[in-house]
Amino acid sequence: MILFIDACTRKNSRTRELAEALLLGVAKDESAIERVNLYELDLCVVDEDVIRKRDKALSLGDFSDSYYDVAKQFAKADMIIIASPYWDLSFPAVLKLYIENISVNGITFEYDENGVPHGFCRAEKLYYVTTAGGEIGKYNFGYDYVKTVSMGLYGVKDTTCIRAVGLDMATVDADKVLENAKKEIEKYGRKI
Repeated sequence: MILFIDACTRKNSRTRELAEALLLGVAKDESAIERVNLYELDLCVVDEDVIRKRDKALSLGDFSDSYYDVAKQFAKADMIIIASPYWDLSFPAVLKLYIENISVNGITFEYDENGVPHGFCRAEKLYYVTTAGGEIGKYNFGYDYVKTVSMGLYGVKDTTCIRAVGLDMATVDADKVLENAKKEIEKYGRKI
């Protein structure tokens, strides 16, 4: 199963457009894709009450509450595609909220006796798709964070960032940049 995590706010998002092009290349058909629009989820802030609830679930080994469904879905995905625009050197807050909700000890990872995390996620590959009106340069903290948490905590084996930048600059042909990015995406043709 391919998990498509959509953190795009705009209806006609260029980021989502690129991610859809990637999905065409990697999915055998629509039935292989589970779509999650983060703006449609009822995500909660991970506060002290949520932490207590998680600790209790971990001690009982009971993650049957529907709160854990997003973490279970993430853990069982064979491939993950995140579509997230480049905002303020990072990504929209809803993606951070989602990451906090899926970071559940006992579902997406566990700590060993030395405090070292070991990931439970099945995905071998995570693609992070982003677009920016300006240049990203070396400040892609959103992708860097997603890569670190995915590989270092969840156990995802590999990540790739696909991006199209400069789309709102007067000197840039945005349509051409998007088309070039889509051509680059064609090399990711692994079908699931």
